[in-house]
Amino acid sequence: MAWGFSCLVEGPEKTILFNTGGDSATLLSNMRTLGIDPQDVDVVVISHIHGDHVGGLAGFLEENHAATVYLPRSFPESVKDATRRAGAELVEVSSQEAGPVEICEHVYSTGELGDWIKEQSLVIETSRGLVVITGCAHPGVVNIVRRAKELTGGDVYLVLGGFHLGGARRRRVECIIADLRRLGVQKVAPCHCTEEQAIRVFAEEYGGNFVENGVGMVLDVGP
Repeated sequence: MAWGFSCLVEGPEKTILFNTGGDSATLLSNMRTLGIDPQDVDVVVISHIHGDHVGGLAGFLEENHAATVYLPRSFPESVKDATRRAGAELVEVSSQEAGPVEICEHVYSTGELGDWIKEQSLVIETSRGLVVITGCAHPGVVNIVRRAKELTGGDVYLVLGGFHLGGARRRRVECIIADLRRLGVQKVAPCHCTEEQAIRVFAEEYGGNFVENGVGMVLDVGP
């Protein structure tokens, strides 16, 4: 186990790997442990340039070079070139002004968000509402959720992933929770860079609608 974030989405038209963790060995080992064949992945979506999210990409593409890879347009050309050389089809995702990027039926990228660290998140339409998956939420988890609602017009069932709240004071976390509730977010599953203190606040405030999240967790949200 190592520091990083990766999430497999099964059920839509295509199987999607959202981020690839910090290194290939850890990613592929965890996939084997969970009984996931890299060859079954159709699409890889990388949220942002940080190594704990893109670090396993090269090794994954050695196992499956037929996947389509969605990278933010702001990524270095060296990463894009390496992805193409591996044999993968590359799709560059631009800023939010360009409108939604449909990855497959009912699954979208928010497009690049943020002024400093450019980041895309995943938006999935389900029978229960939208599921929003964030990498580190550098542009702000509230901004990402707001963008997801703007793109689809749907209500948000669940927000899952890193919320980038390491070292945040309780009052700030409470304000974020209040904003998420105003946006109609029903459930939260924070992990990764949200950090333990902030995760505890989410657990207290959301109660039964808090979903514990970590390595190997399998979450069924329905079709």
